[in-house]
Amino acid sequence: MELEFFFVITARKSLFYAKKCLESIEAQLGSFSIQVLYVDDDSNYSRSQITELSLWLKKINGSLLLLSDRHYQIGALSKAIPLISNPYAVVCLMDGDDYLLHHALQTVSSLYQNQDTVMSYGNALVDFRPYQHPQSHYFSDKTSVNTPYPSQVWESGTFREDGFRCFHLKTFRRWLWDYLNVQDFCRDDGTFFRASGDSAFIFPFLELLNHPKHVAFNEDPIYVYRLHAGNVHNHDKKSQSDDLNTLRFHREKYLPLDPAILAYHIEQASSYAMQEESHLIATR
Repeated sequence: MELEFFFVITARKSLFYAKKCLESIEAQLGSFSIQVLYVDDDSNYSRSQITELSLWLKKINGSLLLLSDRHYQIGALSKAIPLISNPYAVVCLMDGDDYLLHHALQTVSSLYQNQDTVMSYGNALVDFRPYQHPQSHYFSDKTSVNTPYPSQVWESGTFREDGFRCFHLKTFRRWLWDYLNVQDFCRDDGTFFRASGDSAFIFPFLELLNHPKHVAFNEDPIYVYRLHAGNVHNHDKKSQSDDLNTLRFHREKYLPLDPAILAYHIEQASSYAMQEESHLIATR
């Protein structure tokens, strides 16, 4: 089944890491249809730095979206994902300071060969070079991160109460985003959540899909997460904790999608993939 992968990379002041990040996409084993959109969150780069980043993106036919004011991760995604025209593309989310292992897309592709899969997550390794500081405090509240949700959580729909488990690499079918309300990405004062922004869409995704057969957990590492001085938990841990608390305990849960609507999208995704595969064969 032919899949289209669309990488959305969100970054701020991550130019030092950008080349490695982009090269890791270019170096994926196998032959895949890949598009890349790099979203810079108001890094205030110089003209020469923007040119440097643009040249790296040009090598992989990627595009650059420069935001002129702070949007934070969730705000950046709210600008980028609506630009993806194919509703059945598999959106892959990356932080601009991280990178993929070579077999990442092979693994993700295998997960989506099951036509019921609409979303996937996991699994990541940690790279703390060149700072050589393992930041053990970072893991103090992450004992369940990158693990499957237990059956009782699925049955009760208590994802928020259970906690955040969905770490990198996070992927989903593009159409799922359209069932989110952008207002749910914001604090009470109307500004975007500053940290824990991925929880603002992950919890709704889980609630909308409402069945583990639609959410694939990948146990084997395919993604490398960098720990360094610029990580949000090193300079705004309070926002990270407060925003997650708000999302878990002070926001309305989403109702599950109508089974007929979900079945329609799954069928359409399968049909689209077969059409693309037939077109590919015909043009060889």
